Amino acid sequence: MQHKLLLGSTALVSAGILLAGASPAKADIEVVLGGYTEFGVKAATEDTNVDGEDDRHYNFFMDNEVFINASGVTEGGIEYGSEIELEAGSGDGNVDNAFVDEVTLFFSGAFGRFEFGREDGAEDVMGIGGEDAQAGTGGIDGDTTNLEPIFEVPDTGDDAKVSYFTPRIAGFQLGASFTPDDNDGLTDEGVGNEQENIVGAGANWVGALGPLDLTVAGTGIKGENEEGGGDDLEAWEAGALLGFGGFAAGAKYGQLLDLNEGQFLNAGLEYRFAAAGASVGYTRFDPDDGEENNVFFVSGDVGLMPGVTLKGDVSYATDDPAADDNEFDPLGGREDTDDTIAGVLTVQLDY
Repeated sequence: MQHKLLLGSTALVSAGILLAGASPAKADIEVVLGGYTEFGVKAATEDTNVDGEDDRHYNFFMDNEVFINASGVTEGGIEYGSEIELEAGSGDGNVDNAFVDEVTLFFSGAFGRFEFGREDGAEDVMGIGGEDAQAGTGGIDGDTTNLEPIFEVPDTGDDAKVSYFTPRIAGFQLGASFTPDDNDGLTDEGVGNEQENIVGAGANWVGALGPLDLTVAGTGIKGENEEGGGDDLEAWEAGALLGFGGFAAGAKYGQLLDLNEGQFLNAGLEYRFAAAGASVGYTRFDPDDGEENNVFFVSGDVGLMPGVTLKGDVSYATDDPAADDNEFDPLGGREDTDDTIAGVLTVQLDY
């Protein structure tokens, strides 16, 4: 799931305040340890391979993350610190690995927020859409196997970057990120196709529309193809999220203008009650060259005990890119894709 960065400061001041009250000798750093462990099962119809084997259409998987957050505050009110996210044994099948997923150094105050390191960029954290109104494992951006890969602006994942976010003034906030290389050796969900000098940007507004909580946002990204002869990266999106009581509804629309040209949209509706939630969702990607894909989602979750949640999603794709209908063109590879149904059920412990 995406995280949304919403700074609450209401005034801009000189960046020189970054040094005010700084006293390394008197640093009082608070370290917080947390994380979660998730175990689940994925399954899909016979048209989809969930594990690379033709004779089985289900598998188990793990998602284990540990968070280490260290932060302090100067006498001048500047918050600073680092955030580290570790993956341990995550993935499908027999996975024996541990690695650093995200690591960031940050400085935050009335001047805004600076981030340096491996963290999601402005094009990702400032976006709003149907994926923000989903229950279960995330529905639109959850863990079923036939998800449409394009439901939002492509992002640079956890590639090394520099980001800046303004304080929130009258509900408005701006952000921008610069990533030199989208394949720098530690990337989560990067944009691919060997892009460089990538700029991501976003703007959002958080406020109220009568009794409704409202967030609107627009984001975009632009990169250059490293080889010079391939497609550059260029995309934009606009979305909104409404909240009322236990209900949340979100939607977005966007375009890929160069790399993987096409249009995408999504929508989600979620209702939360007590320790449970339920949602429906929809995504559509209509490439300029190729078949459109529609995916429908039903998701839910319920708290079983303190810190323990049971989550599940079911999705139906009308033209699953991963599906193989066993019809091949000898010159062009797979001739067609097929519709699929997929499901996921997990239990997660947060600590």
